[in-house]
Amino acid sequence: MGNLKNLLKQSTNVGATALLLLGTLLPTLTIKDHSIVNAASTTTNLTPGETLDTGNHTWGLSDFQTANNYTPVGKNTKSSGWINSSTYNFGTNQPNTGSWLPFNGAIDMSQPLTINGATFAKGGGLFPNLQLGDANGILLTDLSSSQLSGGATGGNLGVGNLGSGTYFIGNNYSFKNVTLGVLSNYNTASVIAQGDGAGAKILSNSSDYEANSNSTNAFSMSWTNPVINSDGTVTGTISYTSRNAGTDYTTSAIITVQQSMSIGFMAATGGNYSEMSVTINSVTGGKGTQPVIVNYLNGLTGEQISPKRKVWNNSTINANVGDKIGVIAPNSSDEAVDTYNYVAPTAPEGYSFDTASPSLIVQNFPSNMKNPNQINVSYVPQPQNAKFSYSYDPLAPLTPTAPPEVELSGVTDQELISATPNLQQNLENQVPGGYYISKITSALGESTVGASTIETLSSFFAEKPSFDAISRNNQYQIMLSALNQTGVVSFDYDTSVTGEIPTLPTNFTLSGLTGSNLSFVIPDLPSGYEVTSVIAPDNITYPSITEALAANNHFIDGQNSFKIIVSAMKQSGLVSYRWASDVPGQNGVAGKLQANLPKSSTLTGVTGSTINFTPTIPEGYGIKEVTAPDGKIYTDTTIKGMTALEAAESKNYKFAEGSNDFIISLQALPQEIILNLNLNESSNSFIISKVLTGAPIDSTSIENAQTWLYDWITENASGWTIKDFVDPRGIDYVNSNLASVVSKVGGIALAHNNIYQANLIYEGKIGFSSVPSKINFGTNLIVSKDRTYNGILDNPVVVLDTRAENFLTPWSVSVTQVSALQEMLQTDTPLVGGISFMDQLSYDSKVLTSSPQVIYSIDHGEEGETTIINANSESMFTLNVPSSSQKANTNFKGTLEWTLTSAP
Repeated sequence: MGNLKNLLKQSTNVGATALLLLGTLLPTLTIKDHSIVNAASTTTNLTPGETLDTGNHTWGLSDFQTANNYTPVGKNTKSSGWINSSTYNFGTNQPNTGSWLPFNGAIDMSQPLTINGATFAKGGGLFPNLQLGDANGILLTDLSSSQLSGGATGGNLGVGNLGSGTYFIGNNYSFKNVTLGVLSNYNTASVIAQGDGAGAKILSNSSDYEANSNSTNAFSMSWTNPVINSDGTVTGTISYTSRNAGTDYTTSAIITVQQSMSIGFMAATGGNYSEMSVTINSVTGGKGTQPVIVNYLNGLTGEQISPKRKVWNNSTINANVGDKIGVIAPNSSDEAVDTYNYVAPTAPEGYSFDTASPSLIVQNFPSNMKNPNQINVSYVPQPQNAKFSYSYDPLAPLTPTAPPEVELSGVTDQELISATPNLQQNLENQVPGGYYISKITSALGESTVGASTIETLSSFFAEKPSFDAISRNNQYQIMLSALNQTGVVSFDYDTSVTGEIPTLPTNFTLSGLTGSNLSFVIPDLPSGYEVTSVIAPDNITYPSITEALAANNHFIDGQNSFKIIVSAMKQSGLVSYRWASDVPGQNGVAGKLQANLPKSSTLTGVTGSTINFTPTIPEGYGIKEVTAPDGKIYTDTTIKGMTALEAAESKNYKFAEGSNDFIISLQALPQEIILNLNLNESSNSFIISKVLTGAPIDSTSIENAQTWLYDWITENASGWTIKDFVDPRGIDYVNSNLASVVSKVGGIALAHNNIYQANLIYEGKIGFSSVPSKINFGTNLIVSKDRTYNGILDNPVVVLDTRAENFLTPWSVSVTQVSALQEMLQTDTPLVGGISFMDQLSYDSKVLTSSPQVIYSIDHGEEGETTIINANSESMFTLNVPSSSQKANTNFKGTLEWTLTSAP
């Protein structure tokens, strides 16, 4: 147990201290006089001449925040794509780019439209605010997505070459040239521009301003007051507002467009360029619609069918652009898989249902172009018999077995094509793959020739051949010739190849007649890559080109292409570790290592694949620097915001030929050596030292901590003493001091826990419960001789001892004259040169001095109070006053100090 000496002192005289608001317009749905069909619910029977409507003609925000609802079109773009569900990066951070993001659906311009969101542009150069480029905004067009890639960029705002039906509504960063010197600097404006030949015509603009680079600008686009014109076009007011640095820049124009328009977003750059994106926050508008025409055709003639001389007029389906419309056979059991399905009318008497065109996605198109949304439904008359025989051209190589004869029957002088509406198709269907009908010869020796099956048959039937009355004259000989076949040798990487990969050889074409020999040689592959498989025309994967050609050595009908699969070669690397030069415990640095150097680990991969590894970092240590495969040393400050490892990996993230090794230098981490003092349920802490893992803890810091501990107990925990110490490992030490405990742990900073605990135990305490604040020697008459006066205490001197039995040590009380009785002024301050009673004050006949004088002591402490001197009665304090020191009407004042001393 630690030994303490308590010095409790109290003086007789004691002193005291103390934005943009975005609106939404709800479109109006006009009810038209035709049927409305719900999507993907039931099928509807078609009736010739009928007009139907699919309904569901309103767009919402979720439609415009669905990535699959767009068909991005890019010119020289890089890394374009959706950042999140509402923000699209145009990938335009390079010169002369065009990035169009057309929405797959269309907008009904006869209804109001609003789009709210934000544009972002971040430029480079010395004056990024003035060198943004060139356009960022909204695309409005009558073209489909496949027609946008030819748009002119730069100052043409991406709408040049796209016709007068295409508009740009947004930020024109190159609106006004404000160049001073050799740089190309421009102010920005909100503009509405229309395609005009190869360029763009500005229809309206806001005032120009210097745009903020690396800033998000809220925008609002609206289409209001639409009026449908007599020719079906719509005239309305289009407005655009962009907020820059808290100021709105608005422009508007009255334009005339077709009723159904495609809409989207776009960005374009020229010599100036910037990183640009758009964020879509709200959209309200009507869906653009287009008619889908269902044609009812005679399967033999291709003409509009007229059963019993009654013409079947086309059916019209008004559908949203982007809807999938399908027509299925009457009484079909096929499950409906399109957005809207319709059942073809039942075939008229004497006809049978033949085919319907495949389902189509409804497209938008300019009003002056032919409607591409056509579905053909064919019906054919009942077939008759005839006889056509097949033979091959003698020059055709490796011919297969000739097709079987085609027989049909009919009436003399009845046209063959009329008696058998599908005769031409039947003859064509008999042709083996890779061949075509080159000549048809009648029994009378008349021949029809053509360069293709369709051409030959068309020429033949254009002569309207009919049944002859003589049976032998109804015999026809068909000659089959070999078609020229083509194939492509293409190259692709194996799916395991990742990262930035080199360009593969250009695809090349193969050509030859059906049945002729097939062979080729490939160009050299990029270094570090090899052929690992070949997908041949027979759809079998072979391990080499030689084996693929051996199994596919001649041209066949249709598929003659080879796909060369290229894989990256295997690569390896090593992750190794070393100690930094200043790590305690090695390289002559004082201290002791707290961990073993981690073992090296092997990296494996292929050329171009991503390097991934998790380093082994011992506790108490961290990464100081990383030497990467590129030979550079990376630290936590090499790349802002990245650790040394992250920086090294960001610049060396894929396997390459050669070195793929990482060397990780480990440093010791700073540790706080803490002393926790536990007193009942409360605690206090003291930081002993801050050193690196494994570094020695200096003795001065330990001594300071021990002193702090003793002082804290003295000032805050009277009656308590140190019970024991507990080191960071949890080991308990009794009758020890902090320096000894730290030494037992090794005297160094550990790798994880460096907290030492001092636990206290209560011993009780001893102290004054009462001391006088004043000793009064009274008011006395002046006499001609020396006098002695006894002092009276206003409070008794009492000692209170609450210590436990085994802590009751001897104690004593002493008194010290701190300042002698002195003559005082009325301001209660000593009179300079006044009377002083030094060596005149005594206790029990002993003169009090500045040295403590014991007035009471006890050899064995006792619990409870002990009264040393009583109050309000004459005490053993006496003051000797010489006659020469007696002075009328004068106050005297001095100070005594009481001391209680408890021995060990």
